[in-house]
Amino acid sequence: MFSFVQLEYIIALDTYGNFKKASEHCYVTQPTLSMQIKKMEEELGVILFDRSKKPVVSTEIGRAVIAQARTILTERDKLGELVDVHQNEIQGELHLGIIPSISPYLLPLFIMELHQKYPRISIHIHEMLTEELITALRKETLDVGILVTPIDAKQIMTHPIYYEDIALYVSPDHPFFNEVKVSIQALDGDEMWMLREGHCFRNQSLNLCQNQSRRSDERRFSFETSSIETLIKMVDLQGGYTLIPEMVIGNISPEKRGQVKWIEGPSQMREVSIATFRNFAKQRLVKVLEETIRSVLPESMLDRKEGQVVEWQ
Repeated sequence: MFSFVQLEYIIALDTYGNFKKASEHCYVTQPTLSMQIKKMEEELGVILFDRSKKPVVSTEIGRAVIAQARTILTERDKLGELVDVHQNEIQGELHLGIIPSISPYLLPLFIMELHQKYPRISIHIHEMLTEELITALRKETLDVGILVTPIDAKQIMTHPIYYEDIALYVSPDHPFFNEVKVSIQALDGDEMWMLREGHCFRNQSLNLCQNQSRRSDERRFSFETSSIETLIKMVDLQGGYTLIPEMVIGNISPEKRGQVKWIEGPSQMREVSIATFRNFAKQRLVKVLEETIRSVLPESMLDRKEGQVVEWQ
């Protein structure tokens, strides 16, 4: 009969598609991992992986077996959590994925608080784009993600934890600088600095723009960055403006806060949520994470007020 360890090996090979990377992930030698997977195939009487392809891919029956293996290991982990709850202990390992437009502003607020309250939680943080994060949740290389919603992703469950308004950071040379608030109809992609493709906040910025020209789009977006801080510097150096989430404002120096402008009318917001795979086991750790995050945020951000959540998909 095969063991939990063998199940972990086939999941690792399915995740990485490479025997060397899978063995490194499992902290065993490549021959050991290969031998144990081969042994499992012999016991089952089926071939789980097509080794002739690079990367290695699972066979049709292999995909079914691996899916069941993930379920078995999830249920095993739930047993451990059940014991911890009974003993009133909050401990364990948590792999957290978080998108780049959130991580620099949210992580510093709660990481130390989480560590001080729950020193027996070991948290591993992975910064990644939304699509990468969703894939990692499905493959269960992540336990939980923090991302912008709503999203259309099968088998992924989301729960909003806070809302933040979207504002503008404007060059002093731009006409918007003299406005108290900026009309949403005036937003023009020709003058706006945006994140590169793949970032949900870029899509939200585009969705808010009423005026865009293909020629300007091609010119402006030839500059690619993954950093909102870089966009702010580009505004300072080159003019124009960029959209920023509310949390970014805390990182702007007091003498430049006057360059922050709000959008006229109902608030344009982004919804930030916890995301988990449908079968996830570490419910108590995720609950503790959510509670800690909410405890360090202003009450005004915790519930959706009047305004509109800007979609990005």
